This record gives sequence, structure tokens and C-alpha cells, in this order.
Amino acid sequence: MDATIDLQALRRQLPRTWRLFFARHGRFTAVQAQAIPPLLAGRDGLIMAATASGKTEAVLAPLLERYWTRLLQPQLTLLYICPTRALVRDLFVRLQDALADTEVVVAMKTGDVRPFDQTRPPAILITTPESTDSLLTRAPKLLITLQAVIIDEVHLFDNTPRGDHLRCLLPRIERIRTYKDETAAPCQRVAISATVPDPAGVASRYLHDAAIIYVAGGRTIAAEITPLVDMAALVLALAQRAAQKSLVFCNTRDEVEQTAAFLRQSLPHHAEIFVHYGNLDSQMRLDVETRFAAAAVAVCVCTSTLELGIDIGSVDDIVLLGAPHTVESFLQRIGRGGRRTDQMRVLCLPKTPNEMARFNGLLALAESAAPPIYTPRYTFRPSVLVQQIFSLCKQNPTGGVRLGDVRRVAPDSVTSEDIRAIMSNLTLLRYVQPGRIGEWKPDEQLDELLDRHEIYSNIGADPAATAVVDAYSKRILAYTDQYVEKGQVVLFGGKVMRVVWRDYHQFGLAAVPRSTGVDVVLRYRKSYAPIPFDVTQSVARAWGIKPYQMPLLPTENGAWLFHFWGTIWGEWLTAALFEQGFFAEAKNEYALYVRPAIAALPAWDEGLAAGVTARLAKTLGERLQMGRFATLLPATVGVTAVIDQFDQAQLAHIYAKTKVVAAGTHTEKLTQLT
Repeated sequence: MDATIDLQALRRQLPRTWRLFFARHGRFTAVQAQAIPPLLAGRDGLIMAATASGKTEAVLAPLLERYWTRLLQPQLTLLYICPTRALVRDLFVRLQDALADTEVVVAMKTGDVRPFDQTRPPAILITTPESTDSLLTRAPKLLITLQAVIIDEVHLFDNTPRGDHLRCLLPRIERIRTYKDETAAPCQRVAISATVPDPAGVASRYLHDAAIIYVAGGRTIAAEITPLVDMAALVLALAQRAAQKSLVFCNTRDEVEQTAAFLRQSLPHHAEIFVHYGNLDSQMRLDVETRFAAAAVAVCVCTSTLELGIDIGSVDDIVLLGAPHTVESFLQRIGRGGRRTDQMRVLCLPKTPNEMARFNGLLALAESAAPPIYTPRYTFRPSVLVQQIFSLCKQNPTGGVRLGDVRRVAPDSVTSEDIRAIMSNLTLLRYVQPGRIGEWKPDEQLDELLDRHEIYSNIGADPAATAVVDAYSKRILAYTDQYVEKGQVVLFGGKVMRVVWRDYHQFGLAAVPRSTGVDVVLRYRKSYAPIPFDVTQSVARAWGIKPYQMPLLPTENGAWLFHFWGTIWGEWLTAALFEQGFFAEAKNEYALYVRPAIAALPAWDEGLAAGVTARLAKTLGERLQMGRFATLLPATVGVTAVIDQFDQAQLAHIYAKTKVVAAGTHTEKLTQLT
């Protein structure tokens, strides 16, 4: 903690909020002592500190103190944006409890809760980017009185479609606030994170002249990595933790259900077994969170829905059933355990040698202070502007949108020519149509999305995809590009099912009670999270393989080339070698098979490289999360966006420095990855 900060003087500057947030502990944490003064003075801020360090109070206390008089009025003053509905609900409960004996009104807005009374707006609204967009279109006048915006867990937004969505929403909010008074000062903005790889870049994208507060430190990691031979290994591990509460993280909801069912039958001691994942009804998730928090001995099997700081009580340790894809997810998961101790206990259970290697790489990356050899490049995803065009049509009193409206929300990296091309393509696809001179209004395709209330999100299925749903519960099972008719029998996920009903954008499936012939094998869209370059490079370093080395393991007819470039660049390298006359086949995020064997990578050819990237644009776009509406972009804009995000210039730099080397002493370990 900075010795120059007068903590008693700081306490006196918080006459209203000291007792609400700090009196119980009687002190400030390091991040609170450093963050409160600049925020209290009105500066924007990027606040970074370890989990459970008091960041939320470090931000809320000075903002509430600064705007206290306004907060007592029936007007929206503070907007708090969270990445998940569960985090919205959790923060709402915490803040409502803290403000219980004040007159400050707190509300939340998500698709899971009833809307608040707009005639009596809350002083503080906790919400998500998607619900913020909905508020802009339905009740923009509520934002006229807004004074501050908080973006929680900003690292989960940045360099994703949701982060770019937020970048567009912020100027829309400012335009509403300054519509009648152009001299009004912009909203104070604060972003919160455990850590971000590029603090200056994040601050420039979401904040104005921000104070960047970083408090180092945190708990040490106590990790045990044990191969998951069978589910009995999990049962044994949990049996050794019989007096504790554990979170068991899985990577899919099917794994969650299967694991929970096995534990209920096999766990040798009494423990309540809970499940938690996104597709569960919101009330069911809330019930699980409440009951798990109250239980003395319990196991909760979950997906990434419990990665964030939802209040589920004390958790003693974490079990990872399979390796997460990124170090951020790894740290989020293990950070949920042992919050009252100086240690994060985690049991890592890899199901394959591939996952064993990834766990070692994740652990090394989490504990390393060395700078990465590559940081993913940030570029704005123009598909977000498609969604913003739809949203602006809904918001504007005329029901239309003009090029100037889009220009105001788009960053400078998007040219006016790009915006015109996007609008022309949407016109061609029947999403918008010319209205009055210089204005576009919804056409039949957009009318359909408006009727379905599907214009507020940049994540999820392609708007052209058809939803496959349970015929009776209406729960979405998958998305597909195939057309099927009512009455047809389909093979879906290994089950024979009948199309009971269908409408324009979805159809319902029900199980067939007896064996019958199959009319259609249903193919459905799957999203595969790529393994990033930094994780696979960390695996290589952990094994003693130097940066810019690619071990080669010859076989009878060809060779295994261990690039350790991750999913995206590994797939590109496979395609580039194939383009140059080699037989090349991608194996995984670590390796590819090439025939004949090569002694060195072919010389970099800029034209050939650009051609490979362009040909892979559709696949790369899916891997790079270019946004839900990317398929509605004109080809010129869409392909350029993928190439920019792909960062071919950085790839060329790494490619030129890379040497193919003999596998040598690494042969035995590398063989496990083939």
C-alpha cells in the first residue's frame, strides 16, 4: 500500500459510504486505498487487482459518495454493466443489502427478471451489454441523467464481439445525454478486472484519460495434476475431501449431467450434489446457488457459469475435470476456491495426454512473470455495426437509420466506405430498405428479427440458422442450416426423433417411441473454442523446447511437425503447406502431419500467405469469434476484418524466425501428442 496515502483523511472523505462498505473491516485494502482518490476526484479509472481484493467496493464507494445527492432522486445515475446475468443478480443482492438502510434505489435488468417501473427509475441499474442495448431502444430518455458507467470484468469483454458492442453503446449513451445540452460533461467511466494483458489499450477503448491502478499480488496456486483413468479417480479425490465443499468444473453441460449422476451413485460419503450450467432455468440456477452456499458438505458440478464471482459461499477447493482452453478461464476457475486463505487449491484431472500437456502449460503460464512472445492483436469487428444498425432502427423515433448514426458509433478504424458497403449489402439481403432520402428502414428479414426480439446480442447463432428445439419445453438444443419438414424422422445426437412442428425459424423435435426409419441425419452447428498460441507455447517451454523451434519427428512416409502454434495458426500452417505441394493434415493444437518430411519451413511468400488466409476466411472467422452477424457483411468488409484479426503480419514475423529442429530428447513426450 502506498505509504503517502493518508488513510484517516481518506476515510473522512467518505462520510456516507465508509459505514456501508468498510466499517465492518475497519480498514481499506491496497486497491481501495489507491483507487478511491482518483475516482472520488472524477477521473475515469481502470482498476486491476486480484480476486477477492475488494475491487467492487473500491469503485462503488467513491462513485456513490461523489453522486450521493443525485442518487437520492428518482433518476438513473449509475449504470453497472456485468458480463453475465448471474453476476448481475449476485451484485444486485450484495448492493441491495449494503444500501438497505439508505434511500438509494437499486434495480437490475436482464432477460431473467421482470422489468423495473420506468416511471420510477432506480438510482443504480445493474445489467448486461445486451440489456443496456434494449434499454437504449425502448427507454433512451432514462439515460439523460446518467453520471457514471462501470464495466465489470472488462477482460471478458475486450477483444470480443461483446466488447465491441460496448464500445458502440458508450457513444450512444453520450449522444442521448448531450442531446439537449452539448456542454454536458461525459459520463465518468470505470473498468474493473483481475488483470488485462494490455492496460493502456483497454483504457483507450472504453475510458477517457483514465487512471490505471494495478495492485500486484494474490494467492499462490497449489495444484495437483492426476490423469483421469476413469470416473473412480474423481470419486476417490472427492472422498479425500469429505469434510469440504468442492466445485467440479466440466467443459460441456453433457459432462456436467453425466458426472453428477455418477457421483450421486458412487460417492462413499454423504454430500449434496448440485448441477449448474447456462441452459438451466434461471430460477433453478438461483436455487442451486442458494442451497450450495448453505450446505455444509456439498459438490457442485458446473460449466463456466460459476467461473465469475457469484456468491456461492465458501468453497474449499476446485476440481477441473478436463483442461480449460485459456489461462484466463483457468485462473477464473481456480480463483473460486479458498478465498479466505492465501492458497488456491486445485485438482486437475486431464482425460488425455493432450489435456495433461495443456494443464502443465496453463499452470506454467499462470505462474510465469515472463512476457509472452505474442499478444493477440485487437481489431474492431465490423459485424457489430450490423447489429447496431438494427438497434438504431428500433431506437430512432422515425424507425429508420442514417449513415451518420452509424458513423457516430463506429470507431475510426471503420471507414465511411465500409459503412456504405454494409448498408448496401443489408439492402440486398432484404434486412433494410430505402425510406426517406438518406434513410433506411427495416425490410422483411429485419422485421422477423424484431418480432423475435433478436437484435440486441452479438453472440449466439447466425441469424440465418434454424433453431432445433425440444418440441414441448421449447429449450434450444442446437442450430442447423438444414431444412426439414414437419413429420420427418431425423437422427439427432444419436437419437431418433420426429419433427413435431416447425415455423419460419425453428422446429420442434420429440423422441420416437418405437424403432422407425430415418429420413434425415441432422447436421448441427457446433462451436469449437480454439486453443490459443500462448497456451501451446507455454507447453513447449515447460518441456524445454525453445521459442521459435518446431521439433520434427520422422515417420516411415513423412513426419510429425510440432509447431505449438495453437488451433488457429496451426490450421493455417497446415493449409499453407498443402498449398505448396505437401500432403499436410492438422492433428491438434500442437502438431500436424506432413508428407514428405521437411527440413525447414518453405520461404515466406506474402502473396501465397494472403491467398491462404482469404480462402480460410470462413473457418477463421468462426474460430476468431467475428460476431453473430458476420455472415451479413459484404465480402470485402468481412474478409478484410478476418485478415486483420488474424494478424498475418505478426504471423509472418514468427514464421521467419522459426526453425525446424530434430525431436531429439523430446521424442517420448512429443509422441504422446500424436
